[in-house]
Amino acid sequence: MFSNTKANSTPTWTAPLILLVVCILAYGLLIPDLGFYWDDLPYALVNHRFGPAGYPDFVASDRPHSAWIFMGLTWLLGENPIGYHIFGLVLYWGCALLFWLLLRQMWPQRENEALWAALLFAIYPGFLGQPKTIIYNHHFSAMALYLFSLIATVKAVKVFQQGGGFAKAWRWHLPAVLATALSQFTIEYYIGWEAVRLVAVWMLLARHNNSLKSRLQKTFLHLVPYGLVTFTFLFWRVFLFRFPTYQPLGGEGADIISLGWWRDILTQVIDATIVTWGYAFPRLSSQDYSQTFWLAYLLLTIFATGLVFFSLRFYNAKSQKPAQNKIPQNNADFGLPAMLMALVGIGFAGWPFWLVNLQLSIEGHFYSRFTLAFIPWAALFWVGLIGCIAPVFKSWSKFFTAGLVALVVGGSIGWHFWNANFYRNQWVDLQRYFQQLVRRAPGLEPGTILLINDLQSLSLYQDDSLTALLNWTYAPDNKTNELDFAVFYLSVRLGLEFPTLETGWPIEKDFRSFHFSSTTDNILVVHSEPPGCLRVLDPNRPDRNPLMLPDAMVEAIPLSNLDLIQTEKSPGASLPEHLFALDGTDYWCTYFQDAELAAQREDWARVAEIGHQAYASDDLANELTEHFVFIDGFLRTGDIETALSISQMVSEASGGAVDGRICGIWRGAGVETGPGSAYDQLCAGH
Repeated sequence: MFSNTKANSTPTWTAPLILLVVCILAYGLLIPDLGFYWDDLPYALVNHRFGPAGYPDFVASDRPHSAWIFMGLTWLLGENPIGYHIFGLVLYWGCALLFWLLLRQMWPQRENEALWAALLFAIYPGFLGQPKTIIYNHHFSAMALYLFSLIATVKAVKVFQQGGGFAKAWRWHLPAVLATALSQFTIEYYIGWEAVRLVAVWMLLARHNNSLKSRLQKTFLHLVPYGLVTFTFLFWRVFLFRFPTYQPLGGEGADIISLGWWRDILTQVIDATIVTWGYAFPRLSSQDYSQTFWLAYLLLTIFATGLVFFSLRFYNAKSQKPAQNKIPQNNADFGLPAMLMALVGIGFAGWPFWLVNLQLSIEGHFYSRFTLAFIPWAALFWVGLIGCIAPVFKSWSKFFTAGLVALVVGGSIGWHFWNANFYRNQWVDLQRYFQQLVRRAPGLEPGTILLINDLQSLSLYQDDSLTALLNWTYAPDNKTNELDFAVFYLSVRLGLEFPTLETGWPIEKDFRSFHFSSTTDNILVVHSEPPGCLRVLDPNRPDRNPLMLPDAMVEAIPLSNLDLIQTEKSPGASLPEHLFALDGTDYWCTYFQDAELAAQREDWARVAEIGHQAYASDDLANELTEHFVFIDGFLRTGDIETALSISQMVSEASGGAVDGRICGIWRGAGVETGPGSAYDQLCAGH
């Protein structure tokens, strides 16, 4: 497959090497700093509790035939995220390589176009989920199987056309049919590609001047086994397995097709095929990132653009064929057929999602996953278009095209670097969240529910994701399907698993093969709004709660039961070291959580001791009420001067807005309140 030939002076490893370098630049530079995201964490918890054998039960509810991928990956890669990220990069590179081989099989004389399309495939900017590594290794595996099946089908038709007959063609058809079946039953994302298979077979047969009748007969004979596989899958999926997760159009809870629905479909197609390439344009401001990162992003974009351009020019120069070996080429040879194949692929790619009323989004990290089915055909569409218009530029066409492809590829590499940094930051925020939690709550009573606010800083995680990590952290030795703890987003679960903001109500929560059972008596209300510290809200100390709380969180505070925290737990909970390498010591929120825990124990000497350490550090509070526990501690240990100094500082910073709270803390601490006292100096009129 990769041997050199006289007709082509380019080493056959050149294109794969270019694709690999591009994938590394796009997805590999930040791998050491990435972790687990979204459903990665529940899937990782399954491996931690049960090993690979746990996956058949875990995936039985939606994709029961996908367990083999997770079993193989976890057996090979264990629990450390870095292995999954490296494997995901290699696997996606393999998909790009298979797409390149498919185009080489379809158009052997179009080496440049095949590489251009494979490069656009490799850096397609509309898919934002590459770092969700356990989950999307599943998708990439199924994609690789389908691309291989298309290559094998093309090979089978060629063998047939060269006189091998159907007997020899079946040497390729058989593995192609098996790969198709395995891919479809693993995940349904790519079933629309069967339309591309039909177009490819039709085009190949047309090159040998078959009559229309003969071509129809041969197309049917070549495709009937794939049709049987697809029909079998659809019958199983629709009538036997049915729709356990998403309802089909017209079903319960789903919209009927309407004119607006069709407009949405068209918009999604345009987004996935055209609009998404706008991400390749450089970002001209740092936005939420540092200037240093922004400069690194720009330098990477420029470097990658130049590298791709010179690689393409080198590849183009080396792949020139001797004149006697050249075959006359025109738009009908590649441009128009490639666009036709691409448009068919684009037209059918989205139906597995649209028919259950799921909408693709190139802006959302969750719904961008549906672009996976569009990637090959969106890339081929633009290269086919280039094939149609490039002759207009004549002698400049190859130089122009190499420059255009390099700009898009280089800009998209920068975009993926930008996107990976978003994932890196969220992984840091997740570590900070749980580092603070285990310091504030070294132990939790089994059955505890963390009722939390919506976390914009952790938008890549659902509460199921956080539940998995909470159980991994606080119950690492549990090897059953019963979960000891749960995390609920109040905005999501209220009225569902979480029936009411009243005590005494039972709570039952199933998550695939896991089960959680508790009551509304076992709730800790937790609020986090970085850069402020994580807060366990205390109904008995309202003055110390954060200033700006969502109304729903305020209503939930009376349910917060701090007795669920095992304050004397020894040894306390600890984060899995192979997941979290971030230093969690010696910054403001560390001191704050230690002080909050000591205050719950009523160890005020310890609170004051921590306070002296905190105010001597270089880090400062990010929310004014974070000072209140230290004011309380200094007051209760008789250090009135320090308490007064901090109180005055907070009062001045708030413009007097929190004076009432400060004075409530002073009164609660039982300090002297008479005329001339420090309290009178601070709180006159409150």
